[in-house]
Amino acid sequence: MKEIKVHLSTQEKAYNIEFPKDFNSLDERLLKQISGRNFLLVTDENVFEKSPFFNSKVRSFQSPTLLKNILVLPPGEIYKTWETVEKILNKAFELNLDRTAVFIVIGGGIYGDLVGFAASIFMRGVPFVQVPTSLLAMVDSSVGGKTGYNCTQGKNLIGAFHQPETVLCCSKFLETLPLEEVKNGIAEMVKHGILTDSSHFENLEKLSKTHLKDGDCTELFKLVPDSITIKKQIVEQDEKESGIRGHLNLGHTFGHAVEHLSNFEIPHGRAIAIGTVMATQYAAERKLCDWDLVDRIENIFNQFDIDLVCDFSEKEIFKAMEHDKKKKDGKIRLILPKKIGKVEYFEMEN
Repeated sequence: MKEIKVHLSTQEKAYNIEFPKDFNSLDERLLKQISGRNFLLVTDENVFEKSPFFNSKVRSFQSPTLLKNILVLPPGEIYKTWETVEKILNKAFELNLDRTAVFIVIGGGIYGDLVGFAASIFMRGVPFVQVPTSLLAMVDSSVGGKTGYNCTQGKNLIGAFHQPETVLCCSKFLETLPLEEVKNGIAEMVKHGILTDSSHFENLEKLSKTHLKDGDCTELFKLVPDSITIKKQIVEQDEKESGIRGHLNLGHTFGHAVEHLSNFEIPHGRAIAIGTVMATQYAAERKLCDWDLVDRIENIFNQFDIDLVCDFSEKEIFKAMEHDKKKKDGKIRLILPKKIGKVEYFEMEN
């Protein structure tokens, strides 16, 4: 069977998104990528303690010589802070890393963003490798070079563009994920289908009717390269988000407000699903799309059993949206769907 690769080329860097078939292949691929360089590998406690990747003694990263280069940190959005970035940098200094070193992150989007940002500022920039362990990180945050952390004023308001050296997506990580985490990734895949590719959306609609029975992600993972390809095509056209890359923010302005108001108890994927429905409703109210589109988008999330309940008032959400980093000239810019496969910018009324 031919090995699948998605190639992404930006002004900063060209790299591959690869799909190692199992943990042994991932282990071999990581060693090849490190290629004798000094390195720092960052992961979180859940991945380190529960993932079979770290629990096999036959794998390279269980050897004493490599274990000392692993930093294990607590999981959760509450740790997506400058204090955690400092811990990563301090570990790099403790290991006497220099500009020839490479950072590796094995984890979800939270640590992908944090390690990517730490790599962007350590010694004014060192390479890093993304090994996303959640579906959400595979199809979204690991691809495209956005890095950063949260602050009091809002989510991801401080960060940098820093493209990874490579991205290694291994489906075996999905087998250890709770179903709720899988649903978080599905929300972003649905978003990609709404943006530019009606066939991707339709494939997800067909899959949604099975409800991922018994938690089997095999069929879902077959759609992951398609979802990544949609994002990579957008990133290649607009690496620094001055134009079309902004389309990837569909559902995010409302969704980030929901996350922030819930003190991040509502996870990112579910918040984006809620935000995407809100954005579609907002578009229908302004006759930019018909209400059938609202029903269709709500239905696919419902079919995947993604909870769309939101207890915050419209006033609370609009207030939280005032800190959104996607403002232009003081006005909030929304991405609104017109139909499946087509969206447009809309400046929100004050």
